Amino acid sequence: MAATTDDIRASVSKDIAALQQEVSRLQKMISAQGAEAYYEVRDRAGKAYDEISPRAKTAVAQIKAEGVAAAGAAREHAAATTTALTLAGALGFLAGYLLSTHQAPPRQQWWR
Repeated sequence: MAATTDDIRASVSKDIAALQQEVSRLQKMISAQGAEAYYEVRDRAGKAYDEISPRAKTAVAQIKAEGVAAAGAAREHAAATTTALTLAGALGFLAGYLLSTHQAPPRQQWWR
């Protein structure tokens, strides 16, 4: 009986050692794949940034130019700008007032 217990322990020890080696091998594979995926994503992001950067700079320049043009037009036509902003503010105030005085319909109870 003692020989079979020792045989079983030796067999289990061998199985555990084999499993440990397999786990170690799998960890190395996963680590290598993770590093490869990281570098691939980093390269793609770099390429995308390189492609988008000139377009973004152009768009920002155009937005700045439009802002300067709008400010210039507002300075040239101060009376019209003031009237337009006052009218927009009055319409906003009126809409807010009307919405605040509007009452919601009474809630019906589900059992009625």
